[in-house]
Amino acid sequence: LATMTSMRGLTNFITDIRKCSSKELEHNRVLKELSNIRNKFQKGARLDAYSRKKYTWKLLYIYILGYDVDIGHVEAMQLITAKTYSEKKTGYTVCSIMFNERHELLTMITQAIKNDLNKETPEIIQCLALSMVANVGGRNMSDALWKDVCLLLTSGTSKSIVRKKACLCLLKLFKRAPDNIEVDAVAPKVIAMIGDEYGVATSALTLLIGLVGYYTQKPPVPPVFEDAVPKTIRLLQKLAFKATRSHNDYKYYGTLCPWLQIRCLRLLQYFPFPSRDEDKKRLEDTIGKILSTEKKKTSKGAKANKSNADHAILFECLNLIIHYAQNGEFHNRAMLEKAAALLGRFVALKEANIRYLGLDCMARLAKVEGTLPKIQEQLTTIQYSLHKDLDISIRKRALDMLFVMCDESNAPKIIQELLVFLHAAEYQIREELVLKIAILAERFATDLRWYIDVILKLLTLAGDYISDDIWYRVIQIVTNNERLQKYAALTMYKALEGKIHENGIKVGGYIIGEFCDQMFSKKITGRNLFNVLNRHFPTSSPSTQALLLSAFVKLANTFEDLRPELSKLFSQYKVHADVEIQQRACEYSAINSNVDENLIESVFEVMPAFERDQSDNMLLKRVETQSKRRIVEEKGEKAQITEDEDEDDEDEDEDEEVEEVFEDQTKQELQALLQSASGSGYLYSSPLLQIGVKMQVGTGHEMKMKIFYGNKSTLPIEELSCSFGKTPDATVSLVPNDPITVEAKKQERQFLRIQCHRPMATPLGAVLRFTLGGEENDVHINFPIIVTQFIKSHLCSGKKFVELWKSWTHEAKTIVDLASNIEDIDSFKESLSNRNIVK
Repeated sequence: LATMTSMRGLTNFITDIRKCSSKELEHNRVLKELSNIRNKFQKGARLDAYSRKKYTWKLLYIYILGYDVDIGHVEAMQLITAKTYSEKKTGYTVCSIMFNERHELLTMITQAIKNDLNKETPEIIQCLALSMVANVGGRNMSDALWKDVCLLLTSGTSKSIVRKKACLCLLKLFKRAPDNIEVDAVAPKVIAMIGDEYGVATSALTLLIGLVGYYTQKPPVPPVFEDAVPKTIRLLQKLAFKATRSHNDYKYYGTLCPWLQIRCLRLLQYFPFPSRDEDKKRLEDTIGKILSTEKKKTSKGAKANKSNADHAILFECLNLIIHYAQNGEFHNRAMLEKAAALLGRFVALKEANIRYLGLDCMARLAKVEGTLPKIQEQLTTIQYSLHKDLDISIRKRALDMLFVMCDESNAPKIIQELLVFLHAAEYQIREELVLKIAILAERFATDLRWYIDVILKLLTLAGDYISDDIWYRVIQIVTNNERLQKYAALTMYKALEGKIHENGIKVGGYIIGEFCDQMFSKKITGRNLFNVLNRHFPTSSPSTQALLLSAFVKLANTFEDLRPELSKLFSQYKVHADVEIQQRACEYSAINSNVDENLIESVFEVMPAFERDQSDNMLLKRVETQSKRRIVEEKGEKAQITEDEDEDDEDEDEDEEVEEVFEDQTKQELQALLQSASGSGYLYSSPLLQIGVKMQVGTGHEMKMKIFYGNKSTLPIEELSCSFGKTPDATVSLVPNDPITVEAKKQERQFLRIQCHRPMATPLGAVLRFTLGGEENDVHINFPIIVTQFIKSHLCSGKKFVELWKSWTHEAKTIVDLASNIEDIDSFKESLSNRNIVK
């Protein structure tokens, strides 16, 4: 900043831009300056270092204003290769802002950055290079520089500021190319940095969280990371118990290193509860200290910044408690009750952020066994947040909280509150609200008649938001409960007499048609039932009309006096534009005029009870999917929720077992990969197992490949291992090398590294062994690895080739005379074969 302000030309340019009274004047001034800079840069070597820096800073300012800058990139890169710090700082700053990780010019400065990362370079220059890599480093830069960054990180001579930046830089490179980093070698050095000074420890924990988080999503987690747990616990205890005796330099508004404490707590959430008694005692004491300290601090009305720091530590500590408790590893009931009490106090505070976090944390704590009674004491407060809070995100969290804390004792009260809230609920959460009401009403219904009444209220209040899954579920429950059938039919009959949503017409049409024989009385005749359904028929959608036609033909079977009128109705719709209605009308007209009583009875036999009831699980999954999508939208992140989350669960209790014989890889599968330009595709495919590969050609004699194992079955594939036979042609290594397990409908991967020692005559073969359903299987496969993938083309003139040929004195050389008479290509191949040139 001091360098920039000392440049008079730059200062004057910024002043002129700020004085512009219109966008047009600013645009003209920028164009004038760009023209001047372009003319100056054309001088090339005659431009002194001061002028090159000044004009480069001007280009950066123009770029930040939003204008396209198509000059100065080469000059900025030249500044990186300069000797002085001020020039390098200018070059690195401009390139970090104007370039991105896919910029084509980055490859031109990779070597200059590599030179600056040398351990003999001054640390201030190393920091500039590390910052540049952390900002714009991509896959290519990761391949070229990760070893240099690791060397700075693990070197005992690097200063603290360099190691801090190296940690964050390595994390960026790891995200871009996880397979490059040798975690087993780097992790112990990073773990040792936890006991270093607080700034270095913060960066080291940030790197460890990134590494462990990646392997948690793509297991297994390397065992080397487990050594970080005791060190992290000791550091956390030191921060919690020695806050008053620490230096003020590490305090934020009186709180000792809040970000470091948060990272310690967050890292511990990736591991199970410690097994050593010493670590257990130390961790429980530390958690208790944090909870008691936070309670004392927050009651004094501290400043906003201090309050935010203290509450951040508290909520991260509560997340750790919930993590252990949900895994069944934390049995300190007193501490769980204390956590529930603290959350109950926070959901009643005026500050919106704390209320939101309190409700979110309480919803997860309520899933821990034994904590629900303590949390249910806050029912009144949560109901107030649901109805009265001005913040919609808090109302959504309150809705989730009521769904979690509902049980047999308070279900009627909570469902009534949700029905009241449905009147004023925002449209974007009504579908989720209706789903949750339907699930709670079914789950905690002591009387299924009450369940039918609740669903009818939902049809009345929010019919547009009732999905097919909900009214399908209603029909299943009514069909499976004989005592409920008459009540449900009479209830829907009364509802259909008035105004009702179309989903209600579907439910009523199906139930009345199916159980109309139980409704017949002096007050309710077949004519009454037909009229109450027919009054909704003209205004219904085609799908609902098709369902009502099915109800009409069932009425005709039960009440013979309706057959003539229904025959006319069926005939009228035989020529309907909708194919489904037309087909049903034709079929029902034929059935209605048929006199074969046996046929009629078999066609209109009562629907049997549903054998399997999985709709509740399906509705629950939809609730979870919608909650995930809503949380993603609130955070402003882009995430893809896979279609698998919206589909029904696979029935794992199938009566018929699928017997699969795993055959070996076909020649066509291997040939397709060998002919592929990228060397990537499906290596092996069967109805239950699919193997894909992705080629990553390296340099020289070494190559990398990713192997993807996809389990398409409903059973886990266990003890899956890939073994290569011994061959002098190449050395093969797999990571991980231990047998892996691929869960049902999941995918796992391995990394394959091949070092070629000499030309291979055939593709590299392997045997895949695994267990599926208790049976062991062997599959023989060939990988698309041949000698040509380790060869790079080299352009060479004829004269140069002759010179090289003569210089190879120790190589076996053969000269083939092709001047002989060769009639066709087959004889040519045979001639070469006789000379042992081709096989």
